[in-house]
Amino acid sequence: MPLDRPDQEYAPSPGLAQRLAHRYISYLLTRNAPLSAPNPHAIKRIKRWTIVWAAIAGIISGTLIGGGEWWMKRIAIDGWSGMSLGEQIPYWIAYYAVVGVITAIEIGFLYWNSLRGVTHITRLAGLAYSQHNAFTPSLQLTVHGVARAALEYPSSGNTIYGINPHAYLHGWKLTLKALLYRLKISLSSFILRVVMRRVLGRLALRGFIPMLMGPLYAIWNAWIAWRVLHQAHLMAYGPPRIDALMHELNTLSRAQRQLIVQGIGELMMRNRHPHPNLVLLLSQLLASLPEQPQSVDIDWQQALGDYAQLDTHERSAVLESLTQAAILSGPYRGARKAFLREVYARCQTPLHEQSVIAQQQRWLSGEEVSVSLTPASNAG
Repeated sequence: MPLDRPDQEYAPSPGLAQRLAHRYISYLLTRNAPLSAPNPHAIKRIKRWTIVWAAIAGIISGTLIGGGEWWMKRIAIDGWSGMSLGEQIPYWIAYYAVVGVITAIEIGFLYWNSLRGVTHITRLAGLAYSQHNAFTPSLQLTVHGVARAALEYPSSGNTIYGINPHAYLHGWKLTLKALLYRLKISLSSFILRVVMRRVLGRLALRGFIPMLMGPLYAIWNAWIAWRVLHQAHLMAYGPPRIDALMHELNTLSRAQRQLIVQGIGELMMRNRHPHPNLVLLLSQLLASLPEQPQSVDIDWQQALGDYAQLDTHERSAVLESLTQAAILSGPYRGARKAFLREVYARCQTPLHEQSVIAQQQRWLSGEEVSVSLTPASNAG
C-alpha cells in the first residue's frame, strides 16, 4: 500500500456500516466551510450536549422498559406473583417484543447522536478540507477513525505497514474480544440489572429495581458517549500535531527515525489497536526514510538495546518522540503508560508522568500548539 494513502492502510475494506458512516460524516463536513483554527470552547460545548442527549435517551428508554415491567407485574396483570412460569411466558414474550422495539430506536438514536457529535468535533478541530473536492488521505484516515469510534467498532485486525496490531492477542483472547464487541449493547443492560439485583437483593428497594433503569441507562449511555467523543477529539486533533512533530523528526538522523518507527510499531501492538494518529505518523515517518519501506519488522528487544546505546542528546529526542506518540494514541494509562515506563527505565532516564498527562491536557484544551523534542518538554 502506498505510504501516501494511510487511509487505505487503516481501512482497506471497510464494512457497509462503516462506509455509510464515512459518507454521512463527509456529507455533514462538506455542508459547512472549514475553520481556519481549532475552536476548543465549541468542542467542549458539543461534547457536553452530545453526552446530555445520550443520557436523555437512556432515561426515556430505561423508564419505558423498567416502567413497563413494573406496570405489567403490579397493575396490568392480577395475581402475577401467584402465576407459574408457563403462565407468565406469553406476557414476557409481548414485553420483550416491546423492549426490542424501544432498544432498536434507542440504539439508532445513539448512533446518530454519536455520528453528529464526532463530525462536529472533526470540523471544529480546524482540519483543512474542501467543500467540493475529495478529502486528503490524512483527513480520510481521520474520518474513518471517528466513524469507527462512533460505531464502537473494534480494530479490523489487518496489518498496518507489515505490523499486526493483534500480535499480542492470540487464540481465545482474540475470539473473546470480538464476541464481547458484538454482544456489548445487548449484554450491557442485562449485566447492570444482575448487578443491581445482587447488590439490592436483600433490601427493601428490590421491588423498585425496574424504576431505577432510567437513571442506570442514562449513566451508561453518558459514559459511552464521553468515551466515543474523547477518542474522536484525539483523532481530530492528531493531524496538525503530527505535521508539527514531523517538522522536528525530519531533523533527526536516519538511525533515530528507524528506532522511533520500532517504538511506534510496538506501541500499536500493545494498544491492540492501530490508532489513526499512529498510522498517520508511521506513514509519514516511513516516507521520510531514504529507502521508504512499505513494511517494517518490529524487533523490540533489539530496539530497546539500541535506545540505550544512543548518546544523551539522541536518546532524549527519541524518548520525547515516543512520548508524543503515546500522547497521540490515547489517555496516559494502561499499555501506553507501561510502554513509556519500560522505554525510559531501559534508558535510565526519569519519566515525569504528571508532565506527560499535563502536556496531553494542554494540547486537547488548545493551550499548547507547538511540539518540541528537547528534554525540557518532559520536565517535571
